[in-house]
Parts: sequence; C-alpha cells; structure tokens
Amino acid sequence: MSARRVALSALVALIAVHIGCTLVALAAYSYRIGLVTHDGSGFLVELLNAVVPLRDLLPAMLWLLPVTLLVTFAALGRWAARRTVRPDDERLPATAWTAGIAAVLLNPLAAVRYASATAEGGEFMRTVQVETNLLVLAAAVATTTSALAVAGFVRRSGTVSPASRRMRVDDWSADAAGRD
Repeated sequence: MSARRVALSALVALIAVHIGCTLVALAAYSYRIGLVTHDGSGFLVELLNAVVPLRDLLPAMLWLLPVTLLVTFAALGRWAARRTVRPDDERLPATAWTAGIAAVLLNPLAAVRYASATAEGGEFMRTVQVETNLLVLAAAVATTTSALAVAGFVRRSGTVSPASRRMRVDDWSADAAGRD
C-alpha cells in the first residue's frame, strides 16, 4: 500500500476515533449526571450503556485516541519522507494550520475541564454541562477540520507532478519505437 493511502487511511481513522471518543465521553457525562441526580440520562445514552457499559467503554476510547494519533503522525511522516514531488510553492492550507493549533489548545483544555467537572460531582456537572459539552465538541470539530484539511492536502499533493517529469503520449510512443 502506498504511503499516501496509509496516510489518508490514518487520517480517516483519527477522525472516526475522535468523533467516537467525543460521543462516548458526552454520553458518559450525561449518564453520570443521571445517576447522581436520579433524573435519568435519555434513551440513547441508556441504550448505549446497556449495549456496552460506559464505565468500560470510556477508558478504552480514551486509550485508543492517543494510539490513533501516534499512528497518524507516523503515517504522515512516512508519506512526507517518501514524497518524490515537492513543488516550491506548495504549502499546507491555512485551514489546517489554524484548526490544528485550535485542536492542540482545545483538546487538553477540554480534557482538564471534563475531568475537573466529573470530580466535583453530579450537581456541579449539571451546572457546567453546557460549557463542558461545547468545549469537548469544539475540540472534536477542530481536530476533524484539521484532519480533513491535511487529508485534502495529502490527496492533492500526491497526484501533482512537475512539468519536467510529465511525458506526452507522442514522446512516449516515439521513444518506444526508437524514433527521436
């Protein structure tokens, strides 16, 4: 499999795992509030907890996310090292940079806010639920936007070839026939 395909597959896996981790984290947050306040947490959260207990699923997803992130960095590094075409004017889009910086800042902030809110108990969790949910969702959106921008860049740059290496059909057939 080519380095470009591996990099694109790793980016898609990162997006899927991050979105899954976000959904599980928000479901576990809601479920914990429902347990403490005895209000319930909603049908979908209860269904997810019935299928796979959230207390088991959340730690697994939280360990899977950094592993996927490391694999994605390794795949992108391999792709970057094996690229044969590197035009001088080729730059990573601004969307990838800005969303990447936002993701780097928002993900740890969301994780710390989530952990501190859950440590305080159910009533405090309910008080800051909107803030915590928006922060976790913003981190997921920033990561997804950055990964999609990088994936578009990888996809486009893997198909570009410099003009000096392009061969017209007439040149190829003349070379194959031994004519100049």
